[in-house]
Parts: sequence; structure tokens; C-alpha cells
Amino acid sequence: MFIKTTKNSKGTAYYHLVESYRDAGKVKQRTLMSLGRVSDGKLDSLAEAISKHTDKLEVFSLAKDVDVQDTYHLGPLLVIKKMMDGLGISKCLQVIQAKHPKLEFDLQKVIFTQICSRFLKPVSKLALYDNWLQRMYPQMIDHDIAVQHIYRSMDLLCKHKEDIESFLFRYGKDLFNINVDVVLYDLTTLRFESTRTDLGELRQFGYSKEMRSDCTQIVLGLLTNTEGIPLCCEVHPGNTFEGNTLDGIVDRIG
Repeated sequence: MFIKTTKNSKGTAYYHLVESYRDAGKVKQRTLMSLGRVSDGKLDSLAEAISKHTDKLEVFSLAKDVDVQDTYHLGPLLVIKKMMDGLGISKCLQVIQAKHPKLEFDLQKVIFTQICSRFLKPVSKLALYDNWLQRMYPQMIDHDIAVQHIYRSMDLLCKHKEDIESFLFRYGKDLFNINVDVVLYDLTTLRFESTRTDLGELRQFGYSKEMRSDCTQIVLGLLTNTEGIPLCCEVHPGNTFEGNTLDGIVDRIG
């Protein structure tokens, strides 16, 4: 960039801030802004004013050479990590990992990745692996995990279900602030896009709260405290009558 003096049809001279650029191999110029009429001492004052912003101009010049090749989701991951730490979930996963010293993957990162996926874009485990894994900030998750590690982590969570519920219930609490005088219990149905009932006892036809009686389903019961924090959950066959689930959940909190 440089300052150029130009005259109009009346012969009045003006200062202009001009930039050179290339177009189709030819050097051309374009006016960025007018700096006012030419007058005695005006050029010196303009030079002094411009010099005060030299650092900014250098930054802008450097920015032209910045090439953004990859972008990642980071902000939501930081929030979710803070929540998991505060609720004791991160610590709980560390405890489970320690019980499996031969585990070939980082259980905490794999579970964290799946939780982030549920917040950002709820998709299947396979879609997470194919489409979303590489879009999350690489310093917070493991881009090199295998798809079988995602499925294997679900097996471990199922195996330690009661350990997890017990750990999270007691985390950060003591005998003086645990309050379960009142608990909330509700059930819902989760459907499969399938009509097969021969793949285990859970997939069954039943009353659908999603109004999809054409699909098999399961019944999910969730127990929370009065603040909405989950205490435990139970899965029942899709044809289970709601009243028949109460005995089991009462035994759990007894």
C-alpha cells in the first residue's frame, strides 16, 4: 500500500491510499480510501497517523497468509467436560478403567466422545465413527479409536451399571446432605425400526408412547431426585405393564 496524489477535473489534488494487486498476471491498483486534499504539512501528519497503526497493518498483512484447512468443535466439548468432572462421571470412568488393566483403549475418552455426540448431533454409533469423530477437537478426544472400541465401551457400561449408579449417587455427598425422601419415577418407550421379536426377550410389541405400534420396543424406567439428577434406570421388555415395574424399582432404592 502507498499514498498516491491524484487530481480531479478542476485541478484539485487529493491524497489516496492505494493498493497494488495482480489480476490475470497484470499489476493493477485500487483505491482503498481518500485521505483528503493536498495541503502543506498534510502528508507528514498522514504519515504520523498511519505509523500509529503499523502493528495492526502488519497483523492484517500476516492474516492474508493464514490458510484455514480444518475446523473443529471445541466450545461444547469444554462445557461437557466441566459438567462430567463436576458430577463425578470422569472420576467414575477412571475407576472402571482401573478394573480392566488390559483394556486396549481409553474408556474415558471413548465415553466422552459419545456423550459429546449426543449433545452436538445425536446419531448412531456407526455414524459417529464415520462422520462426527473427526470433527471434534483432537486434543480432547482420540481420533484413532476403532469402531469396535465404541461398541465395547457399551458392554463395559452395562457390566458396571450398578457400580456407576452407586458411585455417582455418593459422589461429593455425605450422610448429612443425601436427601432421597422424595424421588421421581417415570417410564417411556423406545422403539426399534423393526418387527422382529426373536432377537432377545427385550424387543417386544406393546403400548407405544410414541404411537408406533408397528414397531417393537423396550420400556425404560428412570428414577431421579427432585433436582432431576438420575439415580438409576431399568430396562424392561416392550410388552411390560407399567405397574409391574414398581416392585423392582422399590427394591433398588430400599
